[in-house]
Amino acid sequence: MTLKRFRLVAVAAGWSCALSLLAGCAAQPVPETGDFAMKVSALTGTCGSASTNSPLGEIRSFKLIVREPNDQGVLSTIATMDSSFNGSSKSITFTGIPAGSPREVTLLGYTQDNKPAWYARKTALTINKLETQTVDVTLMAAEGFTCVGPEAGVSKLAFPVVTRIASDKILITGGFADEVVDGADLKLTLPQSQAWLFDPSKGTFTDAGQLAAPRGAHSAIYLPKSGKILIAGGATEMKVKADGSAPPTWNAANAVNPRWEVCSLDANNQLQCSTDATIQDNVKPRVMPNLMLLTADYVVASGGAPWPTVDSQDFRCADLFDPTLATQVDGGKGGFVKLKAGALCMNGSRAGAAMAPFTLPTEAGTLHYLVWGGNQSISASGVSSAPGKVVESFLESSNLGDGRFDDTYTLLGTDGKPTTEYSEATGSLFFPTLSALGPVTLDDGSKVERFAAIGGARWKDGVWAKPSKDDAWLLTVNDAKKTIVIQKMPGLTDGVYFHSATATGGHVVVSGGLTGLKGGGATLTDFAPNADDLFGPLVVGDAPAAAAAFVPRGALASLKLSNDCILLFGGVADFDDLKTHDGGASDVYCPGFLAQ
Repeated sequence: MTLKRFRLVAVAAGWSCALSLLAGCAAQPVPETGDFAMKVSALTGTCGSASTNSPLGEIRSFKLIVREPNDQGVLSTIATMDSSFNGSSKSITFTGIPAGSPREVTLLGYTQDNKPAWYARKTALTINKLETQTVDVTLMAAEGFTCVGPEAGVSKLAFPVVTRIASDKILITGGFADEVVDGADLKLTLPQSQAWLFDPSKGTFTDAGQLAAPRGAHSAIYLPKSGKILIAGGATEMKVKADGSAPPTWNAANAVNPRWEVCSLDANNQLQCSTDATIQDNVKPRVMPNLMLLTADYVVASGGAPWPTVDSQDFRCADLFDPTLATQVDGGKGGFVKLKAGALCMNGSRAGAAMAPFTLPTEAGTLHYLVWGGNQSISASGVSSAPGKVVESFLESSNLGDGRFDDTYTLLGTDGKPTTEYSEATGSLFFPTLSALGPVTLDDGSKVERFAAIGGARWKDGVWAKPSKDDAWLLTVNDAKKTIVIQKMPGLTDGVYFHSATATGGHVVVSGGLTGLKGGGATLTDFAPNADDLFGPLVVGDAPAAAAAFVPRGALASLKLSNDCILLFGGVADFDDLKTHDGGASDVYCPGFLAQ
């Protein structure tokens, strides 16, 4: 993998523009404006393309677009600037950005065919009048993949984790790097302790040291108050049926020890991780748990039970990380606490569930999460029983570290009547994705929130069924009335699970996934707003142009970057692929609609 970086210094500031060597566009007076300078890096080494040339040699003109949100959070354009460019200039100047905050600034580079081939964006900026500000931005391929990673490349990895930390940097941890035959099973092994740090604003990808314990299929979350990272759960190995009749499974003996650790980055950007061995039993040995960040760095850990059945432990109840707990970890604080029996309990074990936050806070200012799938219910003795409800929510209490799960929602059709279109009788749903689409204001002034629930594999009557293309749903949640209107979203050509789904630019981009229980790498699918019904289900149109360059794979990690592009790390097209260690994928996808 080749990664080249080219630098251009751009000074931006508004409604008029002038190129230092070429003529710019005419100035328009603005009462209060501020100067804005961008140090622009350009990444090449595009996946699936032979071109590794500097984009500055391809760009013939630039466009700068400045937008601001209204009271409803909807962005509108307040300034657009164009300038020609000959590729030889070392600077470009735009002048006259309207002062204010927040501002979103998008820079597009147009090639000779007058298409926006290169893209960069900065969000949540403050433009101060009569001042010049400078930030780093990175040009990436528009509707294309930019390969990123260490110089030595990335080994094939299944179930790594990516986490946004301070200054929009991305921490990458863990994953399984090998596979061996074990009778009728394939065993995913060689969990990694290696960590990497990706800086999207500069395009750099650096070694960040080691976790305290190697792990795969874990979870991680950034604690903004302390600046630390909580790592929880994971396994040392997982097994998948060689004949493709079941997804990877695990048992308690495969759980990572220690079950959790708290990490921080030192002055050299190296991880320093520690835990408290005396309180490990305060958190269950979870794999792929959901971590919900609450106020003041409290974290609720739920789900992650062995699937599809469970052992004697009651995974129905969540665990709580208390950042004030006096422990032996770095700094002396932060650990899982022992809860009272019956505290923080859900409707089901929620192994393999998906979770997404509500956009709007509650009236009390507390946080709120929706949980979808993973709905195997558990009896008091710990034995799995009939499927539970497919959806519930978690509401943080105004008391620190407290909250409750609520499964009293009624699923409705578009006619407002209870619906069986989505039926729990089809079995428990495992490993879907849930993407928050934001709030919508109804005619009566009340607000509902929408989510896209996509994919998953089902377990019913002791048998796994491969993912179905019918599992794609728009959920419109009226929390005040405890109702959810559920609508089918057509367009998936194949069912997927162990995929990623990212809400960005009003779309939901489904990246990869497995189409069978053992493998079958899927490509890109773009669920876009319906032009004929903006409040109806998202629709799938033609395949994105970049789909041909995508490395099909599932069991990957993904994250929306602050520039609205998507980092995709790791994954395999088939779990057999782990036998070949080299050639792992690590890339950034910038959908073409971002440049429109």
